[in-house]
Amino acid sequence: LSGYYGFDNAGDEAVLYAIISALRETMPESEITVLSNQPEKTAAAYGVRAVNRWGKLSLVKEIKACDVFISGGGSLLQDVTSKNGILYYLGLIYLAEKLGKKVLIYAQGIGPIQTPRNWRLTKKILNKTHGITVRDFASRQLLMEMGVYREIKVCADPVWGISPQSVNREHGAEILRQYTGEENFGDKVMMLAVRN
Repeated sequence: LSGYYGFDNAGDEAVLYAIISALRETMPESEITVLSNQPEKTAAAYGVRAVNRWGKLSLVKEIKACDVFISGGGSLLQDVTSKNGILYYLGLIYLAEKLGKKVLIYAQGIGPIQTPRNWRLTKKILNKTHGITVRDFASRQLLMEMGVYREIKVCADPVWGISPQSVNREHGAEILRQYTGEENFGDKVMMLAVRN
């Protein structure tokens, strides 16, 4: 699994949790390896193998050993935050393709991609994947405008698939108590993170 994992970003960690949960439910015998910025922390938190996402030799070794390479969740393929950050994720996908691995682009939000070089590379590399799912119709439309001719399926963000029964409610309540000072929240709590 490749994504923005191990950076203590709550959204990306929720995506990772959701993907791992879905994989364990559908393929319980699978061994999951996550490319992480904090491999020890990721391994302990999710009960998976985790390797350093920056180690060039270990990346080649891990990708060479995998059956399926999943680039998943979040908005990995965009060049707004950095015109070169997208190259990391495209580079991993390209490496997996060159090593003959099945590659899945999973539930990503694509774009914006503004740099012509990144536009061309995204089109070229994604056209060689085995499957593409995106989390919104705008991402699908952007890939089609680029010339990605593979079938592109729109699906929900992985976090929406988390089963409420699999979540540690007491841990969540403890976090709410810590930040609000309230002791009792009742049976149903909705939390919204508003940003602009």
